This record gives sequence, structure tokens and C-alpha cells, in this order.
Amino acid sequence: MDGVRAQGIVRVVVGFDGSEDAAEAVRWAASLTRLTNSTLRVVWAWKIRDVWDTTVAARESGTPSLAEMEVVARQRLKESIAALIGDEVPDVEVHVDQGPDAAGLVLHAATDADVLVVGSRGRGRTTSALLGSVSSRCVREAACPVLVIPRGLAERTGRTPGPSGGQPG
Repeated sequence: MDGVRAQGIVRVVVGFDGSEDAAEAVRWAASLTRLTNSTLRVVWAWKIRDVWDTTVAARESGTPSLAEMEVVARQRLKESIAALIGDEVPDVEVHVDQGPDAAGLVLHAATDADVLVVGSRGRGRTTSALLGSVSSRCVREAACPVLVIPRGLAERTGRTPGPSGGQPG
């Protein structure tokens, strides 16, 4: 009997924005997913500027459609996941959504999650209060536990997630 699964961790959702903080969150989420034998959903709330150059370069002329840009976003996310976790988690669900409210999109994609994992930008109290913070909003509003991976956790602790189960690498 899988004790962790019996405790209810079936789906882990992680937010990704291309930053190193988000990459670290993906690595930790993949490790948690592997350890709990759960499923992993990686969410990217992309913006047009994130894929514009690649989408335009792939066209002979004209302005790319939102659908074309979403295809590029989905492919870019799949490539990022492969680079970050390889085949550590065999079945990863990719969720891309476009819009200015990244926290809202991540929260919506995590409505059926048992755990939501996000990176911490570490911007400090004043900046977070002025600009808002995806991780802070997720902690306040998520319908499940939220695991916030602090900036530089692997470097500070010498622990990296992966096949060793997060043991010193």
C-alpha cells in the first residue's frame, strides 16, 4: 500500500514562468511527484512577448494568430520541462494559458490539485506589496496546500531534488 497516495497526494501542480526560481520549483515538484507516485501538471501563464519572436520567425509573412503563438508556447514549455527533469516523471501534463493575471491562471489550473508548488522571487516585502506576487497570492487563495520553494534553496542547503530523493548531491 502506498502510504503517501493513501494520504491523498494524487496531483501536483507547479507554476512555471521561465525564471530560475520557477525552474527550481519544477525540479522540486517533479521530485515530489516521483516520491508520491502522483501526476504532475506544469502550468505556464505565458505572455505574447514570450513567444512573439519565435512565432514571427516561423511565418513567411503576416501577423501570427493567438493559436499559432499557443503552439509555440506549448512546445517551449515541453522543451523546458524536458531540460529540467528529463524522464524523471514519465507523464507530465502541460497546461498553457495566455493572459496578464498569471496568479489567477495558475490558481485556476490548480483547482483539482492536491499540492501547488511555486517558486519564490524573493523580491522583499515592499516590492511584493507594490507589484503583487504570484506566490503570495497562491498561498492566500489556493484551495490546496502550497509549497513555496525559496530562492536558491539548492545552493544554500546542498540539497537538490531528483532521483536521490532530495538528498545531498
